[in-house]
Amino acid sequence: MQDSKKTKAQLIEELAELKNRLAELTDERPDEATETTDVSPRSTRNEIETAIQLIGDFGLVEAKGLDLSDSGIGFELEEDIPFDMEFEVDGDLHQHRAHMVWMQRLDNGRSRFGFQFITAPTSSLLWLYKELSSDSK
Repeated sequence: MQDSKKTKAQLIEELAELKNRLAELTDERPDEATETTDVSPRSTRNEIETAIQLIGDFGLVEAKGLDLSDSGIGFELEEDIPFDMEFEVDGDLHQHRAHMVWMQRLDNGRSRFGFQFITAPTSSLLWLYKELSSDSK
């Protein structure tokens, strides 16, 4: 399996195995400081199939360019970009504020995103956007 398709846990496990194999081949003990046992456990994932509305809560974003080609650009941001989102699960409305923590381009042309919820109140941007959209109809 390609590394880009592996989960973080799979990559960490593979790295630990490689470190142990290297230690055996070089007759060295793996460095205790670099052991990967300090990784916090991943939250349980529950599959859902629901529509999600989200809106970015940011204005002008400043980034640092890393690389440029004829087909695109790579860059880094120094700050997390907050998003507000809203979705229903089993009839319950969920409203969250979150930061995007990863993005993956899928083979079928779609994109998959991972967001981490943060403990901050949601802004009224999503509500305002929905109100403005309904007023224009």
